[in-house]
Amino acid sequence: MKLTQIEYFIAVCQCGSFTGAAEKCHISQPGISKAMQELEQECGVALFQRNRNNIQVTPQGRILLEHAQQFENHYQNLCQVVKNLAHSRTLLRIGVATMRGNTIFPKLHGAFLKEHPRTTIETIEETTNVLYELLDRQEIDFALCVTNHMPEEPYHHLLLRKSYLKLFVRKDHPLASRTSLSLKELKDVPLVMFSDHFDQTTYIKRMFAVSEVQPRIVHQTSQVFTILEYIRSEAAAGFLTEEIASQEPDLAAIPITEFHPAFITLVWNKNVRLHPAMEEFIRFVKQSRFIQPLEPPQKAEPSSSAKK
Repeated sequence: MKLTQIEYFIAVCQCGSFTGAAEKCHISQPGISKAMQELEQECGVALFQRNRNNIQVTPQGRILLEHAQQFENHYQNLCQVVKNLAHSRTLLRIGVATMRGNTIFPKLHGAFLKEHPRTTIETIEETTNVLYELLDRQEIDFALCVTNHMPEEPYHHLLLRKSYLKLFVRKDHPLASRTSLSLKELKDVPLVMFSDHFDQTTYIKRMFAVSEVQPRIVHQTSQVFTILEYIRSEAAAGFLTEEIASQEPDLAAIPITEFHPAFITLVWNKNVRLHPAMEEFIRFVKQSRFIQPLEPPQKAEPSSSAKK
């Protein structure tokens, strides 16, 4: 029994005639008739009752049709599995840390696709903790994280660059001329921040608590645009990454003495076997301009601090 015979048989049953099946399968009517005769000979029973104007499926034919349709469904599923296997070799699933991961990823994304146009990259933007969970569940291949510690077991990583948080104000703001500021000096300054689910906000609030300062937060948002508008209108000062300074010539970016640099890090699960697209992405990142020479951050504590 051949696959084409099964396809033709199903078509004849659906169309109710050899002529209709021939048109549907793009084959001649004699070709369909011959294939059905051979199938009946192989089965040893009549599958059709032939009338002058149409054909009817016999009880034995209906039994075969039921199994043939099941087989066709399984075959189509198998074809999709094979297609997905082939596609997975050119598919990368990358998670990007909200905000600071996005200061580097768009350029990295574009540069890689320019060199590898047949590779598909699916992206998701989440907090660093969520990205580690996705890595653990193997729902993403890589995570572009922001961390103060080197990831440990069970992860491999590449350190890409440092990233500093700075206080942004308008250039005519009274604080704009300062070369640095402490958090204690900001206790009366109205501030705009990202929402609490952002890793960045968690870090800032923790540092304020360590400094025993209650920040004067006038607004929280999930949008960079909103923070910039608050700063431009002098309604508040805001914390943003230093990379934004080059894009905002009318704003001043002031270092905060208590803030430590974070490290933008490419992380993947060492227990996962790398497919060719993953290997190529790692090679590309290692050889690209996106890596800056860095001293590695301190090792994480044995707890989950590598994910903070």
